[in-house]
Amino acid sequence: MLFLKTFLLLFFFIAKPLAALETRQGWELAKQEKGITVYTRKLANSNYPEFRGEMNIDANIDELLAFIDNDENCANWRYKCIKMINLSDNYIYRLSNLPWPFSNRYTVMKSITYFDQQKNCYTVKLTNIKRSQLPQTIQTQLPTAKDTVQMRYSDGYWLLKLAPTDNNIQLTYQMHGDADATLPSELTQLGIVNSAFVTLNNLKKHFTQVDR
Repeated sequence: MLFLKTFLLLFFFIAKPLAALETRQGWELAKQEKGITVYTRKLANSNYPEFRGEMNIDANIDELLAFIDNDENCANWRYKCIKMINLSDNYIYRLSNLPWPFSNRYTVMKSITYFDQQKNCYTVKLTNIKRSQLPQTIQTQLPTAKDTVQMRYSDGYWLLKLAPTDNNIQLTYQMHGDADATLPSELTQLGIVNSAFVTLNNLKKHFTQVDR
């Protein structure tokens, strides 16, 4: 009995700071299925929540980074992706579908990949840059805007933490996208959660098939 009380007391003091940390950061669990966990949180400067998706994946790190960067694959696995174009100097153009009657949205992101040797992890940082603020050499490579609209925000990162002995990777995909459109809150929340879950689930399916 004394052991049980001691265990419960220790659990209380260990779990409480973790819960408090989660509350301070503002993340709320949105979906947990198929080994994928999705959190969302509200931001003060946007009507669109930020998402964070987490999972473990068995993959070769070089193949995983190459697959994420491959513009020809985008429509096959990224949620609502119509097309992606790798521009020069690590800029990326990506066009995504938005439901009628809204115009499709695009983003132009600067992609920076770096490796933290101490933490044994790769980070791919993505920063959306307004079309008018892009270098002229990048602007000339962009498709014409026509009836599409640039995302107000589209910023985040991929975090890929390597296991010390095998190809298991702890993957975090965190993004904040703001389409600058007034959508019903239920539709907005569903789209945000699917952006993480569908994308990660398709990524896991691809590398499961590759391993076979």
